[in-house]
Amino acid sequence: MTQPQQPVNEDVGGVLKRVHLLGSATEELFNRVYGGLNRRKKITEAMEQLDKMEVRNRQLRDALKEKSIETQRLTGILASISEGIIMQDTEGRIVMMNSAAENILGSNKNFWSTELGILFRESLNIPSIGNEIVPLGEAKRVVVNDRAVSAQITSISDQDNERIGTLMILRDVTEDDISTRMKNSFVTHISHELITPLAPMRVASEILKHTPDDKAPNPRMLELISKNVDILDRLVTEMLDMSAMTSGDFQIKREELILEELVLDILNGFKPDIDDGKLEVFLMFKHSEDLTFRGDKKNLRWAMSNILRNAIQYTLPNNSIWIAAGSERNKPHEIFFEVADSGVGISEEDQPRVFDLFYRGDARTQTGKKLDPRGLGQGLFVSKTIAQAHNGNLTVTSAPQQGSTFRLTLPRNLPKALPA
Repeated sequence: MTQPQQPVNEDVGGVLKRVHLLGSATEELFNRVYGGLNRRKKITEAMEQLDKMEVRNRQLRDALKEKSIETQRLTGILASISEGIIMQDTEGRIVMMNSAAENILGSNKNFWSTELGILFRESLNIPSIGNEIVPLGEAKRVVVNDRAVSAQITSISDQDNERIGTLMILRDVTEDDISTRMKNSFVTHISHELITPLAPMRVASEILKHTPDDKAPNPRMLELISKNVDILDRLVTEMLDMSAMTSGDFQIKREELILEELVLDILNGFKPDIDDGKLEVFLMFKHSEDLTFRGDKKNLRWAMSNILRNAIQYTLPNNSIWIAAGSERNKPHEIFFEVADSGVGISEEDQPRVFDLFYRGDARTQTGKKLDPRGLGQGLFVSKTIAQAHNGNLTVTSAPQQGSTFRLTLPRNLPKALPA
């Protein structure tokens, strides 16, 4: 009797089932393996991307550091130059202003309402011109805080000729204006000083030229010529002395002097001018028991005469001038010469320059009338230079319509070697 085949079929089914299960497990295993490899690949790619980003970040940090150094260097350069620099971007915002520009503008908070602000606004919408830095028209002169300022507007573009902003370059030209005014004033007044003595000399010489040969020359005409020749000679000598003062070749003598005698001699020389000006002069010597000192008589006479002449010229008729000279108890090694007037005074604007060579201030009376006496504007410069050459000094205190006081101080004993 044959055995039934059913158990064989069951074994085959079981085998197939196990094979199927093994295939599923193997597939799952390979899926896991491939999935792991795929994730590892992604991780590797991510790491490589991070490395690239780190390199890029490092490059950006280095570039930013370099730009920062360049900016600091540029800021340092702009801060060191004397011209004022103001830069605005294409939207009109001020992005940079150096210290020179801040000094020129001062505490002016309403920048955009000033002439400079208007110039800046007008240049905002100007299209790119093509080059990196292009001046926009000629420099314009404006007044800022009572100072003359030259303003040059310049367009700035990048390397692709795209406009990135506007630059304003400011230069304080107040000194240039004053220098030009002083030169013009000097030419005008030196011409007048030369013509004044030349005119009578020409008249006198014409009279003498037509005098008959058998007749003696008119002594008055000869005296007139001689007097004006002396004036010209003194003018030329003073100009040469001033040239020596400005070149550093100025030398002084060491003579034994008495202050009282020097002051009285100067005052007597100005008596005609004092009488013509209807002025009253008061003189006082302080501690006159011993006013001897050493100095250059000729130059000190010149210096003190300039101070007194200045007081006479700028004091209106029927007013007074006070002269004091001597020494102070607390300063026994020093003597002084002081002239105080009740004249028109000196404005705050003119006071810092009153001792400058050829500077002539704008002196006006209480009614506004300008006083413009003869002279080149060298008197106070000469006086201060001579005082300093003696190791002394000359100072001034003044206020408009309240008079001026000039005080010259000198050491009693000069050192053997004096600076030029």
